Amino acid sequence: MSIDILITDDSRVEGKFLSGLLKKLGAQPHLADCCESGVRLAGEKRFDLMLIDYFMPGADGVHTLREIRRKDAELNGRTPAIALGTSDSASDSEFFAEHGFVNYIEKPVDFDILHAALLLYLPEEKRREIRSTASAEECGSTAGALPGWLNDVPGLSAEEGLKNCGTPEDYIGALEVFVRSADKSADEIEGYYDTGDINNYTIKVHALKSSARIIGFAELSELARQLEAAGVSGDMEKIEAETGRLLEMYRECRQKLSALNENAGGKSEKPPADRDFLDDAFASLDEFAEQMDYDSVELVIASVKEYKLEPREQALFDEIDEAFMGLDWSGIRTAAQKYFAEN
Repeated sequence: MSIDILITDDSRVEGKFLSGLLKKLGAQPHLADCCESGVRLAGEKRFDLMLIDYFMPGADGVHTLREIRRKDAELNGRTPAIALGTSDSASDSEFFAEHGFVNYIEKPVDFDILHAALLLYLPEEKRREIRSTASAEECGSTAGALPGWLNDVPGLSAEEGLKNCGTPEDYIGALEVFVRSADKSADEIEGYYDTGDINNYTIKVHALKSSARIIGFAELSELARQLEAAGVSGDMEKIEAETGRLLEMYRECRQKLSALNENAGGKSEKPPADRDFLDDAFASLDEFAEQMDYDSVELVIASVKEYKLEPREQALFDEIDEAFMGLDWSGIRTAAQKYFAEN
């Protein structure tokens, strides 16, 4: 019996982190990165629970839930929804209740709190399917399985990141997402600052605060926390004084982890991908992207990365990989369909 949970969160690092926790509990996560994609997924499938980030650019979590209830009442009109927020949101529990949420959970999400929430809010017949498993902290005792160089990265606590993510595989995955999304995210923060859009600036800094904390960059997380607070209070003096330092630190943290890409590219020679495999892979990517099936797209992308592609095919696959980083489902489909148009 599948336990289907919708996650709507604009942060890829936090989305991957939360997905990993849910999988350990035996649930099937479905990711959306904004209100629009969350509403679309909710209109296509009945979920057992919805986890919705409150702070998102454009439409926030309250608006997202309202749109889901309005447009998709038949499927998810009564599905319990939990708001994801910060410690500052604790005083707003009444606010969330007034807007249709059954509860809120502070980010980054604690494994045991998530476990308790599933036992409390899932349909009774599905609660028995939740796994009784070790907490993320207990799973984090395998630090020796991580690449040794991570322990030498200045400012990074690999031990803390592993404790947060649970397994070496999940931690490395979160680090890879952080590295690949950092340039775009830093540019967005800088762009919002330059144009004076302090609301969206604050939302993106909020996401960075949680993402950096999850993977173990405590100093970056703390500076982001201070600037988030400055954005909320309208302290422009603080924002103007510290945004440059935040962006410099963010980009430096990304550079410190560049060995992740070097190690991935330094594997032994890959076998060439044959035509039947590629035809099936690109067709599957098109199909799964249409369904916004995060896990299936991720699996196909991982399988393709095990093979050597011709330059033209590699260029299309890189487009798909980049689109997937931003959960750009239409971008994935466009590149996949281009493959067949050119063959």
